[in-house]
Order: sequence, then C-alpha cells, then structure tokens
Amino acid sequence: MTRSRTVLAVDMGGTKLAVGLVDDSPKVLYQKVSPTVTTSRDGCLSDLYDRLDEMVAKASQLAAIGVGIASMVDFADGRLVDSTNLPLCNVPLRDLLARRYTLPVVVDNDATAACIGEHLWGAGKDASEMLMLTLGTGIGGGIICRGKPYRGCSGAAAELGHMVIDVQGPRCQGSCPAAGCLEVFVSGNAIGAAALAEAQAKPASALGRALADGEAVDGRLLTRLAQVGDPDALMVFERVGSLLGVGIANLVNIFNPQLVVIGGGAAAAGDLLLDPARSVVATRALRPQRDEVRIVPARFGADAGIVGAAALAFTELLYEEA
Repeated sequence: MTRSRTVLAVDMGGTKLAVGLVDDSPKVLYQKVSPTVTTSRDGCLSDLYDRLDEMVAKASQLAAIGVGIASMVDFADGRLVDSTNLPLCNVPLRDLLARRYTLPVVVDNDATAACIGEHLWGAGKDASEMLMLTLGTGIGGGIICRGKPYRGCSGAAAELGHMVIDVQGPRCQGSCPAAGCLEVFVSGNAIGAAALAEAQAKPASALGRALADGEAVDGRLLTRLAQVGDPDALMVFERVGSLLGVGIANLVNIFNPQLVVIGGGAAAAGDLLLDPARSVVATRALRPQRDEVRIVPARFGADAGIVGAAALAFTELLYEEA
C-alpha cells in the first residue's frame, strides 16, 4: 500500500493563519488564509482547531501535520514556550494536535520551518550554510548549518529579529523586553509605520494625499508607489532597506553564510528593499564573508511559510521512514 504523500500544513503568524494541504512536489493543493485570533489563548487554539477541522474534511488521506508558528518552541517535545506576538505560552501543541487528529505532528518556529522549506525545495536548495529572515508582523529567523536546521540547546535559537541594532532605539513590540531590535525597524509593521510617518510629515506627497483621502497607508501602498518611481516611497525603502542591511551585515559576520533568504509578506517589495540592504552589506560586513554571501528573495514568496511547514513534516516525520 502506497502511503499518502500529502500533509496538513499550518503557518501561524501574529497577523494571519494559513492552513493547507501540501504534497512533496511541493504543491499547495488547497489553502485557506484567515486572520489570526490573538484575543486569548483559548480563542487562538479554538480557531486553529476549526480551521484544521475544515481542512481534514477535505482530505481523503493525510500522512502527517506540520506546524510552523511564531513562537519560541521546545522542539524536542513540541511545546510552545513563549510567543512575542501570540497569546500562547507553555502550550503542548504537538500533543494536543496528535490526540485530536491521530496523526504524527511536528511543531517548530515558523521562520525555521520556512527556512527548511527554502533549503529543501527553494532558493537555498544547494546551500549548506544558510540564513533566512521572514519579514511579517515581526521578524523571524532560521539557520541552516552544515545542511541541517540549527535550533540551539532548547529549540529557541534563531530569534534573529531581536538582534539589537540601536541601543537608543524604540521599545520592541509584543512581549519582547528589549529596545532597538531589528524587528522595530524592518518588520511589516515597521514598514507600514514608516510609510504612515512619511505621509504625516509630508501631506503634499503621494503618501500624504492618500492619507488625506482615507486610503490605508501601509507597506502595500508604499510598494505600489515605489514601483512607479515615487521619490518619497523610494526614500522610505532606502532607509528601511539600509537598516535591514545593518542587521544582515551583523549576521554575515557571525555566521559566514553562503546565502541569506528574505521572505515574509514585506519581502514582496523585492529589490526595493533588498538593493539598499545589499549595498550596506557590501560596505559594512567583513571580508571574505561579504564577498561570499548572496542575499535573495524566498522562492515561495507568500507561500514560504506553509510550504515550510510541509517541508518540516516531510523531513522530520516522513522522509526518515522511507
């Protein structure tokens, strides 16, 4: 009997929850995206169960469940230790899901999962030393070292977005106790805040006029304006991209990766964001590290999280059985 090679994949961030069916092509066979419920622990978990129930009803056979979630995860026992942008702390998520759905389950940090997917099937397929930053509500991180995910002593490694790049900077978001973290300056939330600040400071600009007209001034609008050459939008990306470059330069000096992959919703800006970052890395990082690294967008774009959750299930639960 041939086992099903379809898994139920979950990508839960601070803003959106994506649940889908993914095979090992990899192909997203079906996916549903909804806002993440962040009002309470019970509300968040109940909504997750509802979304999973819907997806299980659509699948004739499933091999496993892979979960990538914006939390610090004790990987060995699949427990959510703490979450900066979710109301989830000390939650034995792997065991809860395994009991409910009678399937093997693996749970990991969402950015680590996305990194595994890009390493297995995407932009980092041929890299043995790779980093990934996911720019969403916050900034997640993933590390591939000698071809394997690096998780640290308890599974909570790679919180790369909480690297401090300005000790005098603003307080970080969520439950992070630090200030001046990379996340404060370059996450999707931060890019939206930078666009709004520019609109408020320059009411005669395209951003300012959009604000006056009641349009949502966020990263999507900023990207659209920059793509048609708006100088104020381009200047915001230059500023934000340069700060991203400072963070990447630090990581390049520390890890000496072959590749840094940039994913998450804010990465849809592409080279508008990455070109300023590359310029900073080329001038601020040490040699030979800066000459060896490439900074590239995630191959799977907005699907990097859900594909990564599927890759996690295949690599940790299924491929080892073959």
